[in-house]
Amino acid sequence: MKKAILLLVCLVPLAALAAGRGCGEQVAFRWVPKDADAPSAGSVHVVDARSSRTVQVLDGVTNHYGDDGGLFAQDLDNDGCPDLVVTSDVAPIGNTSSTVYLYDRVRGRFVFNEALSAIGNISVDGRDPGCVTGDWKGGAEDVGGERYCWRKGRLVKTNEYSVRPLYDRDTGAFSCYEHVDTTYAGGRKRVRRNCAKRF
Repeated sequence: MKKAILLLVCLVPLAALAAGRGCGEQVAFRWVPKDADAPSAGSVHVVDARSSRTVQVLDGVTNHYGDDGGLFAQDLDNDGCPDLVVTSDVAPIGNTSSTVYLYDRVRGRFVFNEALSAIGNISVDGRDPGCVTGDWKGGAEDVGGERYCWRKGRLVKTNEYSVRPLYDRDTGAFSCYEHVDTTYAGGRKRVRRNCAKRF
């Protein structure tokens, strides 16, 4: 089986690398399947890119793609250090689930993060690197998303939205698309609903 090494240099913006002092050695991620017949179950080996020495092994990991193509580096907590995102599942409709490991500067290790792993189709917010976004599909006309930001080391939900079609209870005829936008701020939840004929 061909084993490739995925270098962080290819996936992390140069600015993030330049700001990455204190992140430890430059590393690469390598997927090692537990069984050749079931390549989606296995472990991620964190490898020192210079010496090729394994510096950490993350066991019991599910990788949908079963190779290094399911491993990504992203700075999800905006600390200047690349974190590890493993694609754990991809649904036929396109919803992607991931297992996220944040780099812990103090321990010099990648540590599983439950909150980030629960966000579907996770990515860094293009408008604010201190936030992450996620989205999902329930169907072609049933979608939603959410946004979380880091506040004093905690991940806090700031916004979420959903769009879904509504139908008349009696006739079953299409009524409108319900747009629901929710904002969380100052301990308060503000919900705005709008029914529109267009998606």
